[in-house]
Amino acid sequence: MKRASRMMLGVIFLIITSRALADKLSDFKDAVSKTGCESIPYSDLQSDCKSQQSNVHDYCDGGKGPVTCGSESITRQLKDNIEKEKKNVEALKEKKRDLEDQKSKASDDNEKNRLTKEIEQAEKDIYEAGKRVDQSVADLDARKKLVDDAIYTINKCMDYRRAVMNIFATALDKVRGETDEDIKPLARQLRDMYEESKRGHEIAIKDKENALDTCNKSKP
Repeated sequence: MKRASRMMLGVIFLIITSRALADKLSDFKDAVSKTGCESIPYSDLQSDCKSQQSNVHDYCDGGKGPVTCGSESITRQLKDNIEKEKKNVEALKEKKRDLEDQKSKASDDNEKNRLTKEIEQAEKDIYEAGKRVDQSVADLDARKKLVDDAIYTINKCMDYRRAVMNIFATALDKVRGETDEDIKPLARQLRDMYEESKRGHEIAIKDKENALDTCNKSKP
């Protein structure tokens, strides 16, 4: 009786093992026809990959914020504009003081009237120049916000992309360790796919590292 029970358990084990292998083979056949996270035949890794990949798209494609700061010269130009407009305001104020000095010394009414008009125009010019200073400061503030936002977004993008890359590295190790003869040819195909995917992520991360470097140099 005990022998029969052991035989029955052995048969059940073989059936379960056979079904599991068939399911695994089916997963591998399905994986080689897919791309991205769906090309991972291990359900736990595939689920993790999809979760992280969603964040990659959000943060790397611009959905969560800027992912570039443009040329670092933009910040320098904005700062130069502020200094130029401030100098222009000071020059106009000096001009106004000079006109007021001339007016105080003028004895001719016509001359006084002319100087009064010039002083009024100088005051208008000072006002307009002051507005340009304010706008230049606002432009620099907006630039600072964009740079800060981009630095945050780019860092998050790289974090999530590295997470996905690490998942593929884990999947790569697992397919290399497959020993079943029916699965090994499929595992080799997946290995090549994962290695290509890894290179793609490495290139994308390098591009973002370059963008981050530009942003750091662009801080006002």
